[in-house]
Amino acid sequence: MNFNSKITLALFLSLITLLGACGSSDDLNGKKENSDAFGKDNSNGSGKDGKKGSKTGEYALSVKLTPFIPDYPDLGASGKQLLATRLNAAVAKVGYGGDGANPRFIIGPDINLLSKNVTGTAPTKYANTYEVTLMTCDVASETVFATYSFQVKGVGDSPAKAFINAFRDYNFDNDDFYKFLQESEKKILAYYEDNCDKFLQEAESQSKLRNFDAAFTIVNNIPMEAENCFKKVASKKDEFFQQSLNTNCQTVLASMKAELGKANDPSASGFNESAMAYYKMIDRQSSCFAETEKIYQDYLRKLKPEAKRDWDFQMQQYQDKIKKIERDDEFRRDSTMENFSYLKHKDEMQAKAEIEGNKKLLQKYQYDQLPWLRKVFHLGKHDPFDGIDK
Repeated sequence: MNFNSKITLALFLSLITLLGACGSSDDLNGKKENSDAFGKDNSNGSGKDGKKGSKTGEYALSVKLTPFIPDYPDLGASGKQLLATRLNAAVAKVGYGGDGANPRFIIGPDINLLSKNVTGTAPTKYANTYEVTLMTCDVASETVFATYSFQVKGVGDSPAKAFINAFRDYNFDNDDFYKFLQESEKKILAYYEDNCDKFLQEAESQSKLRNFDAAFTIVNNIPMEAENCFKKVASKKDEFFQQSLNTNCQTVLASMKAELGKANDPSASGFNESAMAYYKMIDRQSSCFAETEKIYQDYLRKLKPEAKRDWDFQMQQYQDKIKKIERDDEFRRDSTMENFSYLKHKDEMQAKAEIEGNKKLLQKYQYDQLPWLRKVFHLGKHDPFDGIDK
């Protein structure tokens, strides 16, 4: 081997050694708090199958689930928020979650502290092992649909920090978790089909109490995958939504006036689709219809003759399109309808009604006051609902 070859080989070996050292360094990306209290196996894993890579493309969820986290000891406010956020994010990847989801169907954890090891180091460390069983439940019928269990381990300066560290790195993106959601959905869809009349009765009861937002939300939460029930409640969904609009007609009217007010010169302005979208949502039976009609007619009188003729023509076309949408679902789903102002503003008002409906249903169900739920989400002698050791 000549001198140049020796130099090249030496440089190559040096580079290999340097890369190996970099690959084993714990300091490049910062060290994670760890402890020998658990022995060699201190991983939280990513579900029973242990497979890596996103699974979300293989699964889809149509039912809505509301995350529910009781006040377990050692969680603390930060731990509770972390678990709620992680759980909501995991569900939302393949379906619908969050506080805007269905308050009746919840997903929540039953947490058991398997071991609690306080180290003799300075500062003191808490090395805890938790068993977590996620459950999907119907709080109204006291039904558990499915469960999913796993263990996590965490080390921290306090029990709350140990819990946060345990959950921070747990990977919900695995087959077993998504199959748990699918099994839950399968049973919930069957429950909708078998108990459709009960959902309608609940909605009717809310309607009689003039809680039209809640009535609308109950039937609106029924997914189209529950085909028979979805068809059965379709007309009632429209009825409850219109009742909600009638009750909140001043809000709709304010939106209409705001849109009409955007025209710099009303006398020569063109057809105002956004304003007319709100106008068409105000029913003749609503308390503010007379005021609405007066404002509308006053606006038309300000138009110049040519602008008035153009307005009347476009208004007729606009009304014909709305009628066709209301009676033809296929036409409604056409891609050309995506930016139609009436549908956009109607969806906006439906979303507002659902938010208000969810608030009222949350008040109705009162999770913390349900004896059955207190038994399901319980930790030993500690009652997570009132924080009292029994």
